[in-house]
Amino acid sequence: MDMFATIDVLNSRTLLIGIVVFLVLFRFLRRPRNLPPGPWGWPILGNLPQMMSSEGTMFEFFSKLTKWYGNIIHVKGGGISIVVLHGHNTVKEAFSQHQLSGRPELHITYKICPHGIGILDSSGEQWVEIRRFSMTVLRGLGVGKSSFEQTISTEAEILMEEIKKHNGKAFDPKHAVGNAVSNIICSVVFGKRFQYHDPEFQRLLKVLSDNVVQGGSGGMIEMSPVFYKLRMLPFVRRYIHAVENFYNHIYRLVGEHTHEKDTDNPRDFIDIFLNAKEKKDKQGIESLALQSENLPRIVSDLFGAGSETTTTTLRWAILYMMAYPVVQTRVQKELDDATSRNRMPRIADKPELPYTEAVLSEVQRIGTILPMSVPHMCSEDTTLMGYNIPKGTLVMSNLWHNHFDPSVWAEPKSFRPERFLDKEGQFQSREVLTPFGVGRRICIGEHLARQELFVLFTHLLHHFTLKNPNKATPVSFEGNDGIVWSPQDFTVCAIARN
Repeated sequence: MDMFATIDVLNSRTLLIGIVVFLVLFRFLRRPRNLPPGPWGWPILGNLPQMMSSEGTMFEFFSKLTKWYGNIIHVKGGGISIVVLHGHNTVKEAFSQHQLSGRPELHITYKICPHGIGILDSSGEQWVEIRRFSMTVLRGLGVGKSSFEQTISTEAEILMEEIKKHNGKAFDPKHAVGNAVSNIICSVVFGKRFQYHDPEFQRLLKVLSDNVVQGGSGGMIEMSPVFYKLRMLPFVRRYIHAVENFYNHIYRLVGEHTHEKDTDNPRDFIDIFLNAKEKKDKQGIESLALQSENLPRIVSDLFGAGSETTTTTLRWAILYMMAYPVVQTRVQKELDDATSRNRMPRIADKPELPYTEAVLSEVQRIGTILPMSVPHMCSEDTTLMGYNIPKGTLVMSNLWHNHFDPSVWAEPKSFRPERFLDKEGQFQSREVLTPFGVGRRICIGEHLARQELFVLFTHLLHHFTLKNPNKATPVSFEGNDGIVWSPQDFTVCAIARN
């Protein structure tokens, strides 16, 4: 019996070794040659177990891997092949290639909204047409131009009045700031602003926030074909519900607006889109961009990107002003010197406000709101720095790593606006700061976002001193890792300045 038991044990071990050898050989033989290096993963699951079990965030996990594998790392997860880029020069070279300018399929969104495509998820010639048309319309509506500053300033003054109602008492700035920023893009897309307490407006902001919070780090739930099949999981179910609510709301608003279209006097993006489509139809010209089913998707991209990112950046700015009163005081003095406190700051004042610009740049660096940027897809086989990148590979850039690289930024976890000033105290931009992305698919709303950040931030510090309500508890910089990296909910006391 002992001999037979020994034979059984040996047979079991042999079988186990055989299975392991088979899986290793199977993986090796199926693996395309000359891929970037990366950690070995589990069969089927790939590197998902390591990514999900690692301490910290996904972007920190990838950043640590650079010590062993360099700036270009290959992993597998959720049924997809992923290449993660690190280092500004690496990202810049990669995203200058048209082969790496595609977008991955949004698996859950496409199940819910199977028709139409927007700015963020389009690729190839269709993306070129949609982007070109959208940028032309936005410029025509004044976005990014000096004339649009008045629209932002008007909304900023309304926000200041809303904050004054709290009489210096603690409040959560998330909703007030979100209302103001969203109203600015609403004036462009829908041709109107909403009252802050309008139930429809509040519902719109709520479904957008839910969508962003439930999307997971870098929107990975959308990028993998696996998660929709696992929709019984609570976190996937919550995200699907959030996406459904968001698009249902956008489709309804666009539908209502379409019926009210003013052909002779187009008020906004929707009117101009519909007029342009009607003109093309009469001419018998087929347009990849001007398709009815694309309109809600483009509107949702403009509204979502134009609301959440700027709101989140301003919330980080408020937190850092609360935590660094000396920095805040220096910004206020600079504003006061430029305006003599008898008018509001203006974009034209920027040459006189180098420290203020440096503070905003440092906020965008240390509060990197898109740590993994927006994912790209390799549209055809290509090479990058000697490595093969096969068609269909998901390509992500780790902006957090680039903004916290100690070889680029001295003491990267310290809040130091001075890193954006030259020896004469003048503002100096740094190419390695890329909050709006790099290359062919850089954010089309960059100019609008920069205007909003400057005007709203300077108005806030012109009117108020921002203080931590609880002096006994230090300000927390812990974040929430959703589609954007956002601060945890907090309160602030906005003390009116004389």
